[in-house]
Amino acid sequence: MAFGIVCEYNPFHNGHLRQINEIKSVSDEPIICVMSGNFTQRGELAIVDKYARAKMALLCGADLVVELPVPFCIASAEYFASASIDILARLGVDKLSFGSESGDAKKIIKIAKIAASDEFKNECAELSKNAGSVGAYFDLLAKKSGEENILSNDILGIEYTKAILKNNYKIQIHPIKREGNAYRDTKLSLGELPSASAIRETVFKGNFDNILGFVPNSTFKILRENELADIECAKDGILLALRLIDTEKIDVAINDKGLVNRIISTAHECVTFEEFEEKLQTKKYTRSAIRRAILYILLGIKQSDLDAAPQYTILLGASVKGREYLSEIRKNDNELKVITKPANAEGTRQFELSKKADALYTMCFENKKESGFYIKKSPIIF
Repeated sequence: MAFGIVCEYNPFHNGHLRQINEIKSVSDEPIICVMSGNFTQRGELAIVDKYARAKMALLCGADLVVELPVPFCIASAEYFASASIDILARLGVDKLSFGSESGDAKKIIKIAKIAASDEFKNECAELSKNAGSVGAYFDLLAKKSGEENILSNDILGIEYTKAILKNNYKIQIHPIKREGNAYRDTKLSLGELPSASAIRETVFKGNFDNILGFVPNSTFKILRENELADIECAKDGILLALRLIDTEKIDVAINDKGLVNRIISTAHECVTFEEFEEKLQTKKYTRSAIRRAILYILLGIKQSDLDAAPQYTILLGASVKGREYLSEIRKNDNELKVITKPANAEGTRQFELSKKADALYTMCFENKKESGFYIKKSPIIF
C-alpha cells in the first residue's frame, strides 16, 4: 500500500514540501510520485529536466518518482489525470493526495460524478461550440452541482476522482486544502506558500536569490547547478518546423481544424516567435491549449495516442524505501513496465513520442545537447 501524488514539480517548492510532510504525519507508507517529463500539462518547458526535478522530490521525502510519458504529460486535464491515475493504480497506490481549494473530499466526489456522466459531456460539448471549452465546462458544472465556487485550480482534483470512479480503482482521495498563492500567481509574497509560476518568473527575471525561503534549500541548490530550459533558445527552430509542415498531411488530436490551420498560417505570416504567439491569442483558446496544440503538431500526437493506456513508465528516481517497494510490486502480476533504462522502452509508440519531445527539449538551452541525451540517463538513486 502506498500514497500517490501526481505532480510536475516545476520546480519543487515549499507548498509541495508541506504536502509530503502532511502525508508523513499520518502514514509511514511509501510516497509514489508520477511526474511530468520535460514538458508540462500547460504545454510549457519544465524549468529543469525530469531527473533534476525527481532529485528535488527525493531529497524532500518522496520515495519513488516515475515519469508520466508523452503524450499524456502535455494533454488536457482529462487525459493527463486518467493516465496518471492508471499508472499509480498499477503501481499499487491506494491513497491519493492532491491540493484542493476546498479540501472537501465529499464535495469533490459529488462534482466528479456529475462531470463523469454522459449527459454532462454531451451538454458541455454543445456549449463549447459557442464559447471556450474551459468556460463552458465550469459554467455547466457549477449549474449542475449547485456549487458556484468551482475554481480552475480544482479541475485536476475532479479529473483524478473521475478516473478513480470510472475505473473502480480502490484508491481513496485525500485532498489537502491549498494555502498561500494561487498556482498561477506570478508574485512571491512573504509569509505565503508560493506558486511554481511565481518562482519561475522570478528566476527568469534574474532575481534568483529572491526565491530563497520559498523553496527548500535542496531545490535552490539544484536550480543553481542546472542550466535552465528556455524556449527563447529554440523559438526560431520551432517557427521553421511549423512552416515546413504540410497541412494536408496533418493528423493530430485536435478536433478544431481551424486551430491547426491558424497555427500553420500564422507561422508563415510572422517573422518573430513573439509576434507568432501574440497573433494566436483569442478568447476561445487558452494559452495552454495553443501551446499543447503546437506540440501535438510538432510531435505528431494523434487521438489514438491519447486514448491508449500508458505502455510503460520510466523510473526517474528512488529512495531505499522506494526501491524496496518497487521490488515487491514487481513480484505481482502487473502489466505496467517500470523501466530503468529509457532505451528499453524502444519500439513502443509512446517511447517514440517521448523521444521526439526530449529531442526538442535538448534544443531549449544555450548549451545544446545531443538528440538522444535523455535516452542514456540513469535514475537518481538514494
